[in-house]
Amino acid sequence: MKRTLQVLRRAHDDERGVVLANVVIFGTVLMMIVAGLLVLSTSGAVKSASDRDYQNAAAAAYAGLADYQSKISNDNGYAVYGTTANAQFSAASGAVFQGLGPNGTTNAAFVGWVSVPKTSDQWFRYEVDNSQYAAQGILKIRVTGKSGSTTRSLVANLKGDGFINYLYFTNYESAQPSTTSTVCASNYQWQTGASNTCGYVQFAARDVLNGPIRTNDTFTSCGATFNGSVEDHDGTVDRPSGCASSTFNGGAPSATAYLGLPALNSNMSQEARTDLPATVPRPGCLYTGPTSIAFNGDGTMTVRSPWSRVTQYKTAADGSTTASDTAKAASLCGSISALQSSSGATIPTLPSNLVYVQDVPQTNSPGNANAWGTTFPSGYTNTYCNTKVTVAANGSATNSASTAYSNGQGYPAAGEWVSGGSYSSFGSTYWRTGSTADTYGCTDGDVFVSGAFSGAMTIAASGTVWLTGNVTYANANTDVLGLVGQDAVEVWNPARCSSFSGTSCTNPSLLRRTGGESFEVDAGIASNAGTFWNQNYDIGRPLGTLTVKGSIAQNWRGIVATGGGTIATGFAKNYVYDSRFLTTAPPKFLQPVSTSYGVTTQVEVQPAYSAGGSCIKTAAGVCR
Repeated sequence: MKRTLQVLRRAHDDERGVVLANVVIFGTVLMMIVAGLLVLSTSGAVKSASDRDYQNAAAAAYAGLADYQSKISNDNGYAVYGTTANAQFSAASGAVFQGLGPNGTTNAAFVGWVSVPKTSDQWFRYEVDNSQYAAQGILKIRVTGKSGSTTRSLVANLKGDGFINYLYFTNYESAQPSTTSTVCASNYQWQTGASNTCGYVQFAARDVLNGPIRTNDTFTSCGATFNGSVEDHDGTVDRPSGCASSTFNGGAPSATAYLGLPALNSNMSQEARTDLPATVPRPGCLYTGPTSIAFNGDGTMTVRSPWSRVTQYKTAADGSTTASDTAKAASLCGSISALQSSSGATIPTLPSNLVYVQDVPQTNSPGNANAWGTTFPSGYTNTYCNTKVTVAANGSATNSASTAYSNGQGYPAAGEWVSGGSYSSFGSTYWRTGSTADTYGCTDGDVFVSGAFSGAMTIAASGTVWLTGNVTYANANTDVLGLVGQDAVEVWNPARCSSFSGTSCTNPSLLRRTGGESFEVDAGIASNAGTFWNQNYDIGRPLGTLTVKGSIAQNWRGIVATGGGTIATGFAKNYVYDSRFLTTAPPKFLQPVSTSYGVTTQVEVQPAYSAGGSCIKTAAGVCR
């Protein structure tokens, strides 16, 4: 028995040794697990901080983009501010700046890091490329955000919310009173209680609008089809009694804010100045008086401008103007002798630039290089300027039975009906032609345009842009044209009259069209104070389709036809938006009074700066 107890006691002692060994093993494993968890926790904390910096750097870049958007939206002239010093993105683009901010101020984001408001660990800086702003209305910006030691950069294109963003824009949805010979008040259709408001103009059942449209007024439609967005003052489209419902394939109409047209386009003439290198680095061409421009389809145009004496100029402190480099101007705009000749000057269309046609300066414009005083261009005979024109009781006008008369460019056409009326120029009275609102004044800044266009250019006129023939693109993918008329952009559609009652025509008919003919204009179109319309829209048989491929912006709603559900006279509409205008615009095109700037494209790129502020260089040793 005793021996048995001893054996059991030894076995118990041996088991205690096994337990101790197990405790040591398990303790070591537990310590390894704890140590591993500690390492994992520390690594996770580091990764979490790195992820946070990466995300915050992107947020800071977006904050910088919003900061610049705010500045350019509040001041449309802000595009001239920036720097090329230590800003490779700006320097490489050929950007030109007037300083680091308006009125001697400095935008610190141009030269270094700026803290994102209400943060303590986010900063941004940016560089601007304004090299395409004057030509296309586009600003490029590279923004770099920083958080901790992490930086991220993005590049964005900014474009203003202007007229060019819409297929069709109007200030008023009523016709210009002078084109309808009515006396009415310039009120919006939505202004309840306003008296004598001008009558609305409606879209007809045959009208198709393929793109976004917008007005500061209220649209009226009699069964038209809208294949884009519709924006107006209150989000409604009026439907006159008896009209079919309209089709809104682009979504229900919506309300939008006011967008202001500039009252004048005369500032566009500054683009022909050679003494403003900061704001006009590439001067365009200035033509004077009635000017014809025929596009030849091969990248050239033939320009005839008898009143032009100087096509590029500089201005002195007293306001006088003189010619600059005449040889350089001649190579771009045509020689003066060729411009004044009967055949005109055939030259390349201006490369990404502007043509401006101005009125002939009056005799009381001393020091103006294009003034003529009391003289007239050589060979400028039998015109309203130097020929007495008698308007007969029946509304026709002659200076003699066998002698022609015109504005010097061949208008009016032979047999074109003249309704009388007069205007004053150079202190004398001259007769108007066409309907009451139409004039072919011999000293007006009118331009007569036709042909197949090739290139990138804008034509602006202090008077009317007359479309005397189809204006189409030779290559719809690359060509872009702008047409801006202060008074109007007008489809030339002359009339004649074969029967009169006193001074009223009782049997008018179209002179050049008999019915069914169509017309096409490929361009961005704008009229500051007037309208885009069809001359003599209410005369003759129904025509074909007026196709516009581009955009239209006008102060007044232009009339191109009469009729409600069907066309009685004039053209049906087929307006197609040029979607390229969402990201670009014709060179030096008309800009709104004020606008907001939206992002059209955006992409992240390699970081441009280190957290310390130095530029990051490429393998070639050049700053990105």
